[in-house]
Amino acid sequence: MKKLLVVLIMIVSVVVIFGGKIEEIQKRGVLLIGQDPAYAPFYAIDEKGNRIGHDVELANLIGELLGVKVKFVITNWDGIIPALMSNKFDIILAAMTITPERALKVNFTDSYYQTGQALMYNSKKYPNGLTINDIKNMGKKAKIAVQLGSTGEIAARKNFQNAQILTFETVDAAAYQIITKKADAMVFDDLYYGTLVKKYNLIKMVQQLLTKENLGIAVKKSDLDLLLWLNTVIECLKTDGTLEQLKQKWMIDYDWK
Repeated sequence: MKKLLVVLIMIVSVVVIFGGKIEEIQKRGVLLIGQDPAYAPFYAIDEKGNRIGHDVELANLIGELLGVKVKFVITNWDGIIPALMSNKFDIILAAMTITPERALKVNFTDSYYQTGQALMYNSKKYPNGLTINDIKNMGKKAKIAVQLGSTGEIAARKNFQNAQILTFETVDAAAYQIITKKADAMVFDDLYYGTLVKKYNLIKMVQQLLTKENLGIAVKKSDLDLLLWLNTVIECLKTDGTLEQLKQKWMIDYDWK
């Protein structure tokens, strides 16, 4: 809490200088945050029905610094950017990778986390392991499951241009394809592997990453005051060690079973 108060003191001047979106949120008393249903360890629902995870706690810290409550607006991933642009919520804080294509539609903050896309497979189907080159050598016979609209889909299409790319609404639906051997592999964030392997111990991950990605908070192009303020918050939370503490808590220590 002491660290949080220090951060609040550091950024209060920014709030005073800027109006616009920040003033609108503070008058409303609620920060509306877009997320899809679940993507542990960034956000998920616990056994009591509470929303928890890395990005949930980060969102609550941001809300506290603004002096407002936080409300999560749940939206399908493939429609989350259009929903932001049509004012369904104020920001997207949902482990979203910063890409040039997305940046044409929204503005991204500085990165608050780095991850990458990985190839995952069924160890019973491939007991001797599977490599990126193995998938490439399969050519058109290879079937790769991905979440629709995710950067996993982008990485799969870029790296395996001859493969059959199977798209699904959720990560679990894509994972089910390799569990049931309907697909040879899936491509998704490496951080999700820990959660998947606890659910399905047959799943293994290729250590060589397909991509490295920076995660950022997305805001509307017109909300420059909010963008600059969020960048200040991220920098302060990096400096005082809060982001590192969140990483340790949710990515390493927390038992997602």
